[in-house]
Amino acid sequence: MLFYNFFDYKYDIEGFESDLFSAPHIVFIVAVYIFAFVFSYLLRNARRDRIAAALKILSIVMVLHEISKISWESYYDITSGRGFNKVGLLPLYTCSMFIYTLLAAAWGRGRVKEYSLSFITTIGLLYGAIGVVYCNGLNYYPFFTFGAFYSLFFHSTMFVTGVFLLVSGYKELEWKDALRAMVPILLLALLAIPADYIMRCDYMLIYSGDGVPLYEDIAARLAEHGLRPLYTLLMLTTHIPLACVVTGAYKLIRRALHCEPLPTSERRLS
Repeated sequence: MLFYNFFDYKYDIEGFESDLFSAPHIVFIVAVYIFAFVFSYLLRNARRDRIAAALKILSIVMVLHEISKISWESYYDITSGRGFNKVGLLPLYTCSMFIYTLLAAAWGRGRVKEYSLSFITTIGLLYGAIGVVYCNGLNYYPFFTFGAFYSLFFHSTMFVTGVFLLVSGYKELEWKDALRAMVPILLLALLAIPADYIMRCDYMLIYSGDGVPLYEDIAARLAEHGLRPLYTLLMLTTHIPLACVVTGAYKLIRRALHCEPLPTSERRLS
């Protein structure tokens, strides 16, 4: 029988294989998907100023959540003699962009706010939905541990936030949002690319596509011919059609339901 404590680190949990698609995980997936749409529907007429205030609170929560995770893992890495995990622990993953864009959407204005909302409601929503289902952290941590909780909570928040912003009409997607969402991604890539090529890590999965079956093979083959930068470009541009898929689904669902979000002036003031 496997014994562990909530805050045990992955290298200290002996005999663990994976909790991915375990019974608790499957129940969690169903619960999050149901919650995302029910919660968003019930609060669909929320005032914009209240949504804006909620985003500010959530942005702070997510920053603290990330700091706690980095501090927690770093404590175990450093005290066990492994040192700071600079090739895997820095917040330079595509999903990490949710933290930055949430801050910009909550506290910023103009294009900064608009482009951030474009990311949150397209790539952020999609990656959050995928992350809830295929939670890689469950390959390293049992379901009832902090390591698993961090990943599940983070991706669930990405998904629920994106769905809510669309259902409430706080953000209305247009085809141009697929390109707008690329701006935050490319800004993060300015940091991730040097880190990947200098330290040979895989932030944003743009160096070796580690863990992504199709892209992992493509990256390996291109690297054999000295064309790794071509893979990096391919991986980055892949976000455009993915954002288009979310935008297309959003438009189809709205058309099928024959619904339009209420104009700001008609929102309930209660």
